[in-house]
Amino acid sequence: MALRFKFITMLLVYVTSMSFVNADTAWPMEALPASAATALDPAQFVSIDQHRDWQLDLDARGLRAAGSVAHEAYIDELQKRLQRAGVDRIYREPVELNQWLADSWGLELMGAQGAVSLPTAAYLPYSGSTSASGVVGKLKLISADARYGEGELAGKIVLLSLKKPESTLAVFESAAWRRYDPALSVHADTPYQRSYFALSTLAKKLDMLHRAGASAAIIGLDEPSNNALGMYAPYDAINRNVPALYVDQDTAKYLANMANGDVELRLTLEARIAKVNSSNLIGIIPGQSDELVVLNSHTDGPNGIEDNGPNVIVGMAQYLARLPRAALPRSVMILLSSGHFAGAQGGQSFIDQHLHDGTLERIAAVLCLEHLGAEEWVAGPGGRWTPTGRPEPYWFFMPNIPPLIAAAEVALKRADAAPAFIRPPTRPEGKGLFHDHVWPGEGQVFWGRSRIPTANYIAGPNYLFNWGVSTADKVNYQRLFRETIAFTEMTLTLAATPMADLRTPEKN
Repeated sequence: MALRFKFITMLLVYVTSMSFVNADTAWPMEALPASAATALDPAQFVSIDQHRDWQLDLDARGLRAAGSVAHEAYIDELQKRLQRAGVDRIYREPVELNQWLADSWGLELMGAQGAVSLPTAAYLPYSGSTSASGVVGKLKLISADARYGEGELAGKIVLLSLKKPESTLAVFESAAWRRYDPALSVHADTPYQRSYFALSTLAKKLDMLHRAGASAAIIGLDEPSNNALGMYAPYDAINRNVPALYVDQDTAKYLANMANGDVELRLTLEARIAKVNSSNLIGIIPGQSDELVVLNSHTDGPNGIEDNGPNVIVGMAQYLARLPRAALPRSVMILLSSGHFAGAQGGQSFIDQHLHDGTLERIAAVLCLEHLGAEEWVAGPGGRWTPTGRPEPYWFFMPNIPPLIAAAEVALKRADAAPAFIRPPTRPEGKGLFHDHVWPGEGQVFWGRSRIPTANYIAGPNYLFNWGVSTADKVNYQRLFRETIAFTEMTLTLAATPMADLRTPEKN
């Protein structure tokens, strides 16, 4: 009988009903003077211990699949934190999501002596679904770059192994407008190989398998079991009707060695597919005008790094909300969006809902914060991820708007966030959609669709897309605390920058 993982679903429901890590650390609560808008006092921010507790809390919540019980419970908790932070007006806007939740999955080798269960690393979200009895088919090995026509793989369970491309930081460094790396810790030839790089074209490969009639797919990852476990991608919310599972490199090799024979497999992936209602969580800190600086991150994700941006934004809000209104030239909108892992529907929904009501025109700038304080873990002995003791490289994506770049550069220095690169969009012609983005990050929708000046701070550690992994041991809390202060200062700078300077045409 196939390996069953229904207990995971039950465990997640149980966990979401638990009391999480005690994150009720004392917060500074006194009102701040106007001078605190220009001279920021670290003692007036929520503590490093609070950020550590929040990270532990995120780990305890596990996979927050878009629209799931765990995800919605986290949105509720963030609303309570914003209320405690003193955010004046908090409300929600509806977001309809294509939800896909796996209940059980497994892989079996069929034989005359019965079925033998094989280890799997994870399921591919939105790949498809089977009945409880699964699908049975002959194993067919194909290369990663193979192309098959309509019906050519009919009835087959396809094995497709992916290999991580060799890469360095050159592709990022060469395009950077600014870099902050005073110790010169990285160079163009510094290796930068991440496990998920191999997944960039996986959605298109699944589309090809569907057209070719494959019954199911097995995706072999170029990783040992510890690294492969819980991989959660692709996540564009398009159901491709090719139920698929990930396996690690050893299982992939085992299957590949048998693929030339008459091998039959059963693949099971029971999943629930539905349209569900979620919400973007929004808060307003009023300033002198109704123009806005927006602080953005997303609430769903596979683990605590993906994404801890909302907790950092709560920490920023707790400071900003205590400033006198006269010290804030613009109001601050907190936008914690839903559905990043369902085709980034939260950001799209926000744009759609406000296309014609004047809200977008009032936004002077957006600051999107993702994956903060991440430490670098790379392949060590046996290929298993091992800490290097160095921070993960960071990218600060933004259009070529001089005051935006200047504010970002000051923030990186204030946070001592090395190594970091301020760089232009990777796809400047993009339309701001999931498969037509301007850069990889939640904030790209604002620039891509509406040309709202946007700065998106983001990193891509190896463990970014794995659920079931701990992240509290992979965060530098001193750095995260400095980032919180620096981005609060950047928010205040953007709040005081003339709209005409920010909304000026992008420089060439």
